[in-house]
Amino acid sequence: MVKTSSIVSALLLISHQPFIYAAPMSFKGSTTSMSTMSGSYSSVESSYAITAKDSLGVKSYTSKGNGYKLKVGELVYLRRLIRINKKHSQTNLWLFTGVGTMSLERNVQDDDHSYLSPTLQFDYETKRVYGLISHQILRVGHENFDTTKIEGGFSFYETGYNETQPWFILKAKNTNSLDNKNEYTPTLRFINKSIYGEVGVTTDGDPSLHLMYTF
Repeated sequence: MVKTSSIVSALLLISHQPFIYAAPMSFKGSTTSMSTMSGSYSSVESSYAITAKDSLGVKSYTSKGNGYKLKVGELVYLRRLIRINKKHSQTNLWLFTGVGTMSLERNVQDDDHSYLSPTLQFDYETKRVYGLISHQILRVGHENFDTTKIEGGFSFYETGYNETQPWFILKAKNTNSLDNKNEYTPTLRFINKSIYGEVGVTTDGDPSLHLMYTF
């Protein structure tokens, strides 16, 4: 049986640190599941926090653009390298390591590849301001699918733990080979306890939906 003190500690962690959503990992023993859907990208992912700094998960996604179509299944190890807690802010540096297989379709050719893909992510958040930058290295065969993301935004107002907090986030992303230009997505983010949701539309009119739940 889980000790009452452990439950209280977990609840205090969530209620006093609204920063747990920058990466798919929360307190030790938690499970986080998420899904993302858009016209060019869709994914399903679930991970388990084996310690306060490490999680293991599985992920499946498809992505397309410029005549390419990727179908990917991978195991993901997440390690929190640095965390700096201050009275009103939190700063993190994360290392994601994905190991998996990719079915790569281009024109009439279909090839299967295995890969190792590291991602470094830096994020900073207060109760009112949020920022993130990440870079993923993903190479298969002679193809380069490295992805860079930059995100920044603000919350409309501060709320309590039991209330839904709305945010406005502007996302910028570029994936080599798949994108001819940077993709910009104005996004509305909603956080309520362990539920996290985003709704956005790119400047090219491609809608996206992202949901995440931690338990």
